[in-house]
Amino acid sequence: MSGRNQDGPARNLRISIVVTLAALTVQGWTGDSVNLFSQFPNSTVQHSFTGLWSALSTGGPIATYHGIEGLALVALSFLTLLLSFKSSKSKSVRITSVLATIAIVSAAIGGVLFVFSGFQDNGVSSQMGASFIATYALYFIEFYYTKPSKLSRV
Repeated sequence: MSGRNQDGPARNLRISIVVTLAALTVQGWTGDSVNLFSQFPNSTVQHSFTGLWSALSTGGPIATYHGIEGLALVALSFLTLLLSFKSSKSKSVRITSVLATIAIVSAAIGGVLFVFSGFQDNGVSSQMGASFIATYALYFIEFYYTKPSKLSRV
């Protein structure tokens, strides 16, 4: 892909992936902090946005931030997915982007279900963590597939 018009979309995709990876790194740090240091009540959480927000707030500012950033990461993932299809015809780029989006949605679902369980269901907590790791790996793979030398061969 040579020329300014072709480099722009691929560049935007790579920037989106880097921003997503940086945000995922912070999400991992805050998740570890919440897991180790936040105190949550062992009670039922109302299954609503208000209940979710209230439960996260009881964990303190890092838990609240973790939840907000999780929501932002889902949105960022869909933006990256859109850019993947817009800027590349590579099946590898598109497939890894789809899988990363599925993994991040799975992490978000696991997180919400963990909060709704009153922070008791370790299975969905594990789902959140495993999906996070998958998302992280898949975005690194997608980043590799978006190397300019790779895209020029597609």
